[in-house]
Amino acid sequence: MHNIICKATAIAIIGTSSINAFTPIAQINSPISQAANSFQSLPANYYHQRSTQLYAAADDDAQDNEIERLKRQAAKLRAEAASLEADKAKQLAEAAEKAFNKFDVNSDGEVSLSELKLGLEKELKTEISEKRVQELMKIFDTSGDGALQLDEFVTVDRFRNQLEALAREEKRLAAE
Repeated sequence: MHNIICKATAIAIIGTSSINAFTPIAQINSPISQAANSFQSLPANYYHQRSTQLYAAADDDAQDNEIERLKRQAAKLRAEAASLEADKAKQLAEAAEKAFNKFDVNSDGEVSLSELKLGLEKELKTEISEKRVQELMKIFDTSGDGALQLDEFVTVDRFRNQLEALAREEKRLAAE
C-alpha cells in the first residue's frame, strides 16, 4: 500500500526526468519519492494506531454527549421528584387542616383532649380509652400546652398508625 504512487504523478516524474519506469523508487529523489520513502519508514501499525485514536476521540465525544444527556435527565427527574414531594406535602397539610377543622368543634383554634377523643372515635368508628387519647396528645402536642394547634395536627391516618403502634407495644409488654 505504501509503494503505490498515483499513475499521473509517476508519469509526470518519468516524463520530466531521465528516470524510466524501471527505476526503483528508492533511487528517485523527488518530493513524491521522499514521501513514499517516509511512508515506508512508518511503523507497521501506524495507520491502525491513528485510526484507533480517531475512533477513540469520536467515542470520547459520544461519551461526553451521553454523560451530558444523562446529567440533564437526572436534573429533570430530581426537579420532578421535588415537585411531587411538594404536592404530597401540600395534600397532607390540606388533609390535616380539614381534619383539624372537623375536630375543633368549638372553633377556638385548638383541639382539646375531649375534642381529640370525640373526633377520633367518630372518624375511626371505635371507642378509644381516655388513656390512649392522653398518650396521643403527649406524642403530638409538641408545645406541651395540652391542646393541638393546627401546626401540631396530623392526618387521621397518622393518629390511626400511632394508635396501632401503641396497641402493639402494649401487647408486647403484656407478653413479657
